[in-house]
Amino acid sequence: MFSRSLVTQLFLFTGLVATLARLTAGAEPVGPALGGLAPDLVVAADGSGDFTSVQAAIDSIPRHSQQRVVIFLRNGTYREHVRLDRSFVTLLGEDRLKTRIVWEINDRRYDPAANADGRGIATFNLVNASDVVVDTLTIENLAARGGKPFAVFSAGTGTRVVIQNAEILGLGGDTLSLWTRGLYYHRNLHVTGTYHFVGPRGTCYMADSVLECLGSVSNALFNEGTVDERQKFVLDRCTLESKVPFGLGSNFRDAAWYFIDCRFPPTLRADGSVFIAQSDVKNPQPVSKMFKWATDRVYFSGSRGPEYPWLRDNLEKSEAKHAGEVTAAWTFSGEWDPESAAPPRVVKVVRVDAFVTVTFSELVTVKGRPVVVDADGGQLAYQEGSGTASLVFKAASASTVGVPQRIDLKGGAIVASQASVRPRLVPDGVALGQ
Repeated sequence: MFSRSLVTQLFLFTGLVATLARLTAGAEPVGPALGGLAPDLVVAADGSGDFTSVQAAIDSIPRHSQQRVVIFLRNGTYREHVRLDRSFVTLLGEDRLKTRIVWEINDRRYDPAANADGRGIATFNLVNASDVVVDTLTIENLAARGGKPFAVFSAGTGTRVVIQNAEILGLGGDTLSLWTRGLYYHRNLHVTGTYHFVGPRGTCYMADSVLECLGSVSNALFNEGTVDERQKFVLDRCTLESKVPFGLGSNFRDAAWYFIDCRFPPTLRADGSVFIAQSDVKNPQPVSKMFKWATDRVYFSGSRGPEYPWLRDNLEKSEAKHAGEVTAAWTFSGEWDPESAAPPRVVKVVRVDAFVTVTFSELVTVKGRPVVVDADGGQLAYQEGSGTASLVFKAASASTVGVPQRIDLKGGAIVASQASVRPRLVPDGVALGQ
């Protein structure tokens, strides 16, 4: 731990560094979400793309498709109320600061007409959307009437959501609120707001991010893990900022918190009791009847900030035991590893007449027209299967089919449909094991 005076100096310095990093992030090349893939759809406000609006590009995607669709947003301010109700979508901006989705929508308690178009209560709404990647852009709600002016919100069902390299900006509560009780991955974000301004319901891994509290609140962060005892909110190498005194979090629902190598400002309130199990003011009842799991699962490791007793290391009391174990894969209990670079594996190859079916270990999306090359150099053209785990290739005739040897991508790609930090591509020339 550092002394209070040194902490103050460190906070000012690291805040400056973090701000500079955010401002220069937009000048870097586009984020990793595109990888080697060409976008499927291009949105440009000046008419130079396939669409001039984000919503029109989303609406063009078949609703129940399991193929990954990459939408590339060119620089510009898109003043749109966005509803993403498709899965397997990558939304990639050209520049973190210059590609902006902006919509002012107030808390419905203060403005009953706020959601008149029915697209959702936030600037950007995820509705029954899984395997979504949002990368390299700004999403902002300019509403300032108070309450909960959501910037990003999820409703219905949905899981495996990646939001990275982005500015998520709000002026009130619940700025970034993914509430489908799924699995969420965040990295390199800057989020602003007041109470519960980052509040996942489910399991969330958040790393290398700046969380800027704009108000003097007692409950800046929130988590709910009522469905499964393994649900948790992990903040890894994150920096909290605030110019006014604020309390760290709220614990009136089942939750587990892990703060790993995080920086806390001198404005963090000394009272850590906000994490003590407390009755919900909207639904008062004895604490003993409100919680399914243990109420003291708040863990710290490597905190840098004020010398408060409750900020001291106690990770050894958790299931993780030490900081090195707290990874994204561990956070999601092995159900999802968004940081994995492993490509889909070929698990079965079947020949029937002129057809060869190649089955992978997971759902895949085909870009372009790959071919299967047999032992005699013959080629079988791709026919169907994108969005499933099995791809069908066809030869000119059954008599010409040799032993399948490899897949030649022919300038295209086969990519895992599941959301990940970077596209997981089947390598060109992958052997079929026959």
